Amino acid sequence: MLHALQRYADWLHLQWPAGEVEKLPRVDDDYRTNVEGVYVVGDLAGIPLLKFSIDSGVKAVRHAANDLNLAGRGDGAPSDPPEGTEDDPVPIAVLGAGAAGMAAAREAQSLGIDTIVLEANRRFATIKDFQKGKPIYTYPQSMTPEGDLTVSADVKEALVEELEAQTQDLPVRTFDADRIARRGELLVVESESGEKVFAERVIVAIGRSGNFRSLGVPGEDRDFVHHRLHDPTKWKGRNVLVIGGGDSALEAAIALTEAGAQVTLSYRREEFVRPKPDNIDRAYALATYHGGEGSLRLKMATDVEAIGDEQVVLSGTDEQETIDTEAVYAMIGREAPLDFFRRSGIRLRNDFGDLPNTLKDAVSSVDWLSNVLWRRVGAFAAFFLFMCAVYSWKDGGIVQEWAKSVNLFPFSLSGDPNATGLWSIITTSATKPSFYYTLAYSAIVVIFGFRRIRRRQTPYIRVQTLTLMAVQVLPLFILPEIVLPYFGANGLLPAGFLDALFPTSEWAVHGREYWRAYGFILAWPLLVYNVFTAEPLWWWIGICFVQTFVLIPGMIYFWGKGAYCGWICSCGALAETLGDQHRDKMPHGEGWNKFNLAGQVIMVLAFVLLFLRIGGWVFPGGWMEQAFNQVMFGSLFGLQLNYAWVVDVVLAGMIGYGVYFWLSGRFWCRFLCPLAALMHIYARFSRFRILADKEKCISCNVCTSVCHQGIDVMAFAQKGEPMDDPECVRCSACVQSCPTGVLSFGQVDPSTGAFISRDSLEASAARIREGA
Repeated sequence: MLHALQRYADWLHLQWPAGEVEKLPRVDDDYRTNVEGVYVVGDLAGIPLLKFSIDSGVKAVRHAANDLNLAGRGDGAPSDPPEGTEDDPVPIAVLGAGAAGMAAAREAQSLGIDTIVLEANRRFATIKDFQKGKPIYTYPQSMTPEGDLTVSADVKEALVEELEAQTQDLPVRTFDADRIARRGELLVVESESGEKVFAERVIVAIGRSGNFRSLGVPGEDRDFVHHRLHDPTKWKGRNVLVIGGGDSALEAAIALTEAGAQVTLSYRREEFVRPKPDNIDRAYALATYHGGEGSLRLKMATDVEAIGDEQVVLSGTDEQETIDTEAVYAMIGREAPLDFFRRSGIRLRNDFGDLPNTLKDAVSSVDWLSNVLWRRVGAFAAFFLFMCAVYSWKDGGIVQEWAKSVNLFPFSLSGDPNATGLWSIITTSATKPSFYYTLAYSAIVVIFGFRRIRRRQTPYIRVQTLTLMAVQVLPLFILPEIVLPYFGANGLLPAGFLDALFPTSEWAVHGREYWRAYGFILAWPLLVYNVFTAEPLWWWIGICFVQTFVLIPGMIYFWGKGAYCGWICSCGALAETLGDQHRDKMPHGEGWNKFNLAGQVIMVLAFVLLFLRIGGWVFPGGWMEQAFNQVMFGSLFGLQLNYAWVVDVVLAGMIGYGVYFWLSGRFWCRFLCPLAALMHIYARFSRFRILADKEKCISCNVCTSVCHQGIDVMAFAQKGEPMDDPECVRCSACVQSCPTGVLSFGQVDPSTGAFISRDSLEASAARIREGA
């Protein structure tokens, strides 16, 4: 049984990778952080490309200049840089003298803004630390960065000369920044020694200047273990081990081999996916060619177990192997300077906070930690209590009585179920919390929907968002709260139609259960109450069957799971509008991927309840009906531990929407929704895919970081394979956000995986408008 469940889980979802999103500063479209006046540009803004780094530095300066009307504040003369004292602060301080920082300083100079550049090391240190002759890829070729700083060189030495020549008149001050703090209207950059520089705006362009990533094995602190390759020629004829599978590792291995070294490259995966195709091709060519002095052996799917005096132990799929070596180059990247940002109060994406390492950090982090506690615990508790109050109102509790006693409403609420006038219908609907809940829900979708359209200006986003807004406002608010009660009260709808779909009830605000109209949009088992009734409502049973088992599978076959989740569902509407700016907060990783299967458990429970409900209809009063009532609505130990409360109220209503600003807007949709769990099965047979052009992929991980569903989109893009993870909700964020245009919507034959067609976002929007 367990083996069968494991096979099912692998088939449904776990066979695909679970990527991680690196913790980087959270910035908006103008590179601003949550700390007023502080910008983060360059590599730390999320795209590790030289041209984008330059572009971001220029744009940040322009925004700061417009924000404070800084243009012309000073002469911008580089010969006499300002000191940045408290009495005479500098308009803009730039941290970091790399490509992004120097582009920012150059732009400030051209705008006549006094600027100071602070650097702990040396100008263009990262580039200068590359090995000799390292090839430079100025992707994308067609892009021209903003500003005057240009790059065209294709090797390290030429690039350094090119950058130095254009920035030689920009002075750089040696300064090892430890934190940024706000002091009144100013920002102060502090060093560990206590030195301070005051500025009105600070642009952080320090790159990944944190610590090199650790191997976590014995012996990695030995003197011959390096993280940078400066001169490959010194290792000619000697044994060298390179560890890693990215561009840096491959370029180091290639340079060493071509310099005559005997190189072994150890990589933990079975194939290279992250490096540029040119590097992969060159590495494989060297590994199969043995005519020169140097040699290259590829040890794929191996991990370093220990580093000895002259040997390294590798473990593979079969057994351990010992490699003789005189040098080890661990080219596995560097971590971003997270502590610097935390000390400065700058928020990081996918970061729940780490404990401070020192007493000094603990003292300086008090404000930050208290902010974390409030944002992640206090706010959620407040939301939970609010929802409890709403449901207290729903049940005629103290909140409703309080609202009446203080005359909360500015108009008279008739509360008359026999009212026929339009205003009376509206005011009667307004006596129940469902009116305000759906009104607030609709207003949020509309307001944040327009904000999303302005932020992501593509035809696809515009059509999709307008559709979500219309679905929420019309069939999910106006129809059940106003239109149906008005038409029903005035005899404009056949009595048989009303009896079949909206039966009478003494608890219904208008005498009929018009709220069941939600079922026109929210299919079973997302909305279960139109099926789980005391007596069968045959029309609703038919509607739900057609929706869940005919229409939705057909939509998914052609357009993927997102045809419903991203274009129709009210949960998706809130996620794609209010949750749009919080999509990078979705947790990633193997553990969270396994948690995706929680929805399968709820889906199975819904089917079990369906079985019991049918049995209760067939055998009224029997054990099946009793079991259904207990599981669906009963209590246990005096607690409402039933499907209606735990799933519909707590998981969907409280937790699902309560974690929007901390764990992304798709938490319910991804992990817990039973309808989404059923659609995952349908999606395994869908033609819809996100297609990738591997030649353009730069492994920047932007596509994965913006995925609401936690999909490792980059893993598919790196291989050039169609993205067939069924979690996709067709939001288009990865397609739109990709800086090099790698991704697009497309169709494949689900039985063979053969390519059928490819769509741009504009074409997809047009096809959906036309219903094709």
